[in-house]
Amino acid sequence: SDCQIRTGPIRALAYTNRKKQWLTNGQLATDTFDQIELLTVHCYDDAIAERKEERSMKGVRLIGFQEKNLHSLNDYITALQMILDIDKDTGYLQNHIAPLVADWPGQLFVRKAITNLHKVDSQYSIPAGINSFIPILGPLHVSLNSREHVLIVYYTFFQKLFHFVFGKRKVLAKKPKPWRINLLLDTILTKFGSTCKDIEYRMVIDLLDNIIPATLDVYSILFRSGSFNEYIETIFQIWTFALRWKRHNYNKAPLAFLSDIFYWQDTNHPFAEA
Repeated sequence: SDCQIRTGPIRALAYTNRKKQWLTNGQLATDTFDQIELLTVHCYDDAIAERKEERSMKGVRLIGFQEKNLHSLNDYITALQMILDIDKDTGYLQNHIAPLVADWPGQLFVRKAITNLHKVDSQYSIPAGINSFIPILGPLHVSLNSREHVLIVYYTFFQKLFHFVFGKRKVLAKKPKPWRINLLLDTILTKFGSTCKDIEYRMVIDLLDNIIPATLDVYSILFRSGSFNEYIETIFQIWTFALRWKRHNYNKAPLAFLSDIFYWQDTNHPFAEA
């Protein structure tokens, strides 16, 4: 596939080794984030001093509320219609496009709406304005879902680590809060690093060299530091994890995102430089 052709030679390197290359070549700067900030990146309590400004709603303008399950094509069309109704007065979308950052359901149904808009025999009534929205995979969604998937897939391993750190009486939830996942992932990466090279520990090495650091970095460091090419490369790596684990939805969502990016680059589309 296009993704494999573009990233194939790089994929042979462990993520940790690839990251060392980026740092050596000056492509990535990690000194702008301290450890507390990285561990609390998914803590949304504005009482945390380090997060007070970032979590502030100052400057936000709400244009309306609409309660929706967002589980169907019609749900998304109705929700987006609220924006299109406002655009009738502003006309903003006549000369602009609107990136729609969304998780998999948003990716799926908005793409489906755009496809049906251009189908001659579509059974759906799609507003023409839907063509102005471009669904894009959200980096925050990638980060949260990939970290959660790591814990689910390797739950037994992390459960033993959790009991070792916090005591056997403590219970590790099947889906812990994001900050606790961060703490567990960071603890094992800091504690063990990549020192075990025995063939019996290849699973652990993969966990330490690829899976944990990639899922920790993709949003908190790569995306937030503006390292776009490195972010794209790591999205591909995370997609390979989801493909290997047969994770529903996330074995497709990153691939759709990468397909868009590569198409824009190949066609010199202005959105590639946006």
